[in-house]
Amino acid sequence: MNTDFSGYDPVDLTEAYTLLTPGLPILVASKGMHYNLAPIAWNTPMDYEPVSKILFVSDPAHQTAKNIHETMEFAACIPSSANDPIIEQCGSVSSPESDKFEQFSIRSFPAADIDVRIPEVCSAWIECRVIRIIQEGSVEIFMGEATAAYKRKQENFQE
Repeated sequence: MNTDFSGYDPVDLTEAYTLLTPGLPILVASKGMHYNLAPIAWNTPMDYEPVSKILFVSDPAHQTAKNIHETMEFAACIPSSANDPIIEQCGSVSSPESDKFEQFSIRSFPAADIDVRIPEVCSAWIECRVIRIIQEGSVEIFMGEATAAYKRKQENFQE
């Protein structure tokens, strides 16, 4: 058995999770005192029958988690590009007083089935009602069941 790891660097076990999340984060839309958006890299589909179900992981101290506990709904918004500044901007602030849509001039429109705002820069979104929240260690796992889903028509897609 070859055990030559000279071509690899060890990864600190507290940072090992970063190996699993190299992709595009979703923007989780919620509502508290203001409409809110938060980039969440830890997300995945979890089921598809009878409707799609998704999950994401969040720090319970973040405003997004607090909003969802109160309303029991959220939207998973898929940005059109990993380079969109909205991802970094929305991740830089977490406060009930912060209105990210106003602060970062985010153009948006109301969701179809729940009370959140959808950023125009997104190519798709899934509106969800919470079906379960699990506390695990220092995080919470939010599970949602789709109530509506939309994707941009191909002829309207611009990156």
